[in-house]
This record gives sequence, structure tokens and C-alpha cells, in this order.
Amino acid sequence: MIVPLSAVWFLAHRAFLRMGFRSHELRDGEHVAHLYEREGKGSAPPVLLVHGLGGNAAGFLPILRGLLRASRRVLLLEMPGHGRARLAKGARPAGVRDFVSMLQVAMDYVGEPLVLAGSSLGGAVVLAAAAAQPDRVRGVIGLNPAGAPLAGEARLSVVRAFRGGSMHAALEMNKKLYARPPRLAFLVARGLAQHWSSLPVQHLVGEMQSDLPGIPAETLRSIRVPALILWGEADGLLPPSFPAFFEQFLPVERMPAVGHLPMQERGKEVSARMARFLRELPS
Repeated sequence: MIVPLSAVWFLAHRAFLRMGFRSHELRDGEHVAHLYEREGKGSAPPVLLVHGLGGNAAGFLPILRGLLRASRRVLLLEMPGHGRARLAKGARPAGVRDFVSMLQVAMDYVGEPLVLAGSSLGGAVVLAAAAAQPDRVRGVIGLNPAGAPLAGEARLSVVRAFRGGSMHAALEMNKKLYARPPRLAFLVARGLAQHWSSLPVQHLVGEMQSDLPGIPAETLRSIRVPALILWGEADGLLPPSFPAFFEQFLPVERMPAVGHLPMQERGKEVSARMARFLRELPS
């Protein structure tokens, strides 16, 4: 039995709506992003969640209830070409700089200082924003963030992981993303193969065709707001040098037997830790 990936994402969208999230678009020039937002029940500042390369807001569903209890407003940004922000026919796919620019649009939309949280590429984007705009950011959280130097064979391994195009490649990617890949992953493997080889994903992968220096050390040192990095140590996508790099500048809490997407594999644990981070922010 093959399950269309679009059906899985449609069910995720319905789950957001049932939870009371509103759904609408944001625009930045020629690019369109998608935003979910909802008022929370807590007193902590608004929190804005940003997915990684090829991801979407659905990846954060396991942690939302805890965040809604802690924060007065929860928002999830789907970058151009991802999730419900589908790439229009003939449109230019977004690059990393476009992601950075779209995050600024989302921050403007929120209209008050907020907490930024990002997974993988989204983690690198929010860390850079926290350094650049400390007056607009109350805190920052990275979930296995990108942004450390990526060179040589380690870079080529990441590029190869995103090759897509076949069910085998999609299942191999799942082994890199999860310490324990979902048992029914094969049901959506065909859709994932097409997704990883899609133009929006491959355009971003194309920006990794040479070695990446990562976020400059001086940028990470300049982060003055409360920060937290949760790192799944069984990450098979990003190299093991990444957490050690970030530990030079920011608090890193390692999570054994967890892969690249800790919010999915350890949703309750990650949700509780993020909620505690929010509640402990200085008033």
C-alpha cells in the first residue's frame, strides 16, 4: 500500500485547524510563505518555530501543546516552497538568504519581541537573527541546528542524502534523520523520494556545492539573549563535530539515542524542556 505524501500533509493541516490555529500567507517580494498562529494559555513571550530544509510545520506537531501552555502566542513559519507555501509554476525557488529575509517579515508581523526556535537549517537562521537583532528577540532555541562549518566528505554526505529520486534513497534518508525510523515510513517513501528531489529542496542543496564556513564565531559569541541548543546525538545527517562547535559559544544539551529531529522522536521531553526555557526567561 502506498500513501500519498500530500494526504499525510493534508491530515497535518487539519490537525492544526482542529487545535485552533489560523492559517494564512506572508509575502516578501516575489516569495510567499505560510504561517500558522494561535493564542496560547501561558504568559511567556510569543514563540516562532522555523523548520529545516525540506521540512514543514507538521514536524513540530508533537511539541505544540506544551508550548501553548507556556506561551501567550505560538506561530509556525513555512518557508517558500515548503509545506503549504507551494512554489508557483515558473517562480524562482528560495535560497537561504530568502529564508533569512522571510524570517524578518514574520518577525515584523508578530510585532513584539519574541522567542525564535528552529530545526536544522531553521536553527541556523534563528541563531543568526538572535545575534543580529537582540532587541527583537527574547530567546533562541536550536534543535540540531545547521550552521557549523561543513566541508569535505561531511558536506558531500549531506548533499548525497538529499538526492531523492528513489524509494531506496528516501528510506536511507529516514535512517539519517531518525535514531529509530518510523515503522511505516515505507508507505510514504515514494512521495518522500519525489519531495527530496523537488526543485525547492534541490535549489537549497545546490547552495552546498562548495564547503560552508558556517555561522562566524564572532556572530555566535555576540548572542546575548538566553539560548539553548538541544542536540540529538544519533543525528545521521549532520556530522558529530556540530555540537562540539556550538558548545564553544552556547549552552548545548545532548540527547542520547535521538536523531536529527528531536521534537519528533522525543516530543514530550523536548516540549517540556522548551516550555521550561520559556517560563524561565527574564521578565
